[in-house]
Amino acid sequence: MNKEIKLAGEKYQRQKAVAMLIVAMCLAGSSVVVGKMLVAAVPVFLAAFGSLLVAFACMIPLMCRRFSEIRLLTAREWVYLFLQGLCGIVLFRVFTLYGLHSTGAVQAGIITGTTPAVLALLSFILLGERLSVRAVVGVALAMAGCIVINFFARENGGDNRLIGSLLIGAAVVCEALFTIFRKRISRSVSATTNTAVLIFCSLLLLAAPAAWDLGRMTAGVPAEAVLAIIYYGVFATVIAYLLWTAAVGQVSGATAGAATAAMPASSVLLAVLVLGEPLHWHHVVGCLLIVAGIVTTSIGKEKMIRKEKVAANRMVDEITPV
Repeated sequence: MNKEIKLAGEKYQRQKAVAMLIVAMCLAGSSVVVGKMLVAAVPVFLAAFGSLLVAFACMIPLMCRRFSEIRLLTAREWVYLFLQGLCGIVLFRVFTLYGLHSTGAVQAGIITGTTPAVLALLSFILLGERLSVRAVVGVALAMAGCIVINFFARENGGDNRLIGSLLIGAAVVCEALFTIFRKRISRSVSATTNTAVLIFCSLLLLAAPAAWDLGRMTAGVPAEAVLAIIYYGVFATVIAYLLWTAAVGQVSGATAGAATAAMPASSVLLAVLVLGEPLHWHHVVGCLLIVAGIVTTSIGKEKMIRKEKVAANRMVDEITPV
C-alpha cells in the first residue's frame, strides 16, 4: 500500500511538473504577441528596458537573502552572466521586437519554436556534444519548417517579411547561446541569482539606448502599452523562467524538450485570436514540421543520455571488485 501511495505521489509530481513546463512555454509564446502590440506604440529599446525594469523589481524580494551569493561571484561567472544578459535578453528582445516590425506574430512565433534544434546544433559546434541521428533529423525538420513558411511568406508579403524572419532567426540563435552560457556556470550559480544578475546587466546595457528612445518620443506611452510592458516583465519573463527552472529537473529531457512545442503553438493561437492575424496553410505545415523537429531532437537527446548512463554503470561494475 505504501509503495502504491509513493508511486501515485511521484506520478502526481511528474504531471504537475509537465503542467508547469507547458504553462511556462505558453507564457513565453505569448511574449511574441505582446511584443507585436508593443512595437506599434513604443520604441524597441524603451519597450525592452521597461519590461526588464518590471522583471527586476519582481526579482528583488526573491534576492533579499541571496546577496551573499552575488558577493561570492568570480570574474569568470560575471563574464558568463554578462554574456547571458547580452545574448539571451538584450539581443534576443531587440532582434525579436525589430523583427516584429516586418513580420506577423504567427510567423515569428513559429520560428521561435526552432530554439531546441538550434541549441542542439550550437551545442555540437561550441561544446562538442554529440549529435545523434534523431537529433540531426530533428534539426532538419525544424529548418524545413522555417523554409516552408519563409518561402511562401516572401511570395505573399514581399522581402520585408523575409527580413523580419531573419531577425527573429537571429533572436533564436541568441536564445540558444544564452542556454549554452548558462550551462557553463549552472553548477556554481543558482537559477534565482543567475536571473537577477543577468537582468541587472541587461538593464545597464539598455539604459543609454532606452534614454535615447525616450528623448525622441513626441507622444506619451498609452495605457495599453504600459499594461503590455508589465505583462512582459512579470509573466513572460519572471514567472515563465521560475516555472521552467522549478519543473525542468523533475522530468526527462525528452519531456522537457517536447514541452517547448507549446511555445509556437501558443504564439500562433494567440496571434490569431488576439491580433486577428490570418492563418495560412504554410503556417500550419511549418508549425507541424517544427514541432516534429522538437520532439525528434528531444527523443534523440534522451536516448543518448540513457546510453551514456548505461555505459557508465557497466564501467563501474567492471572495475568494482566482487
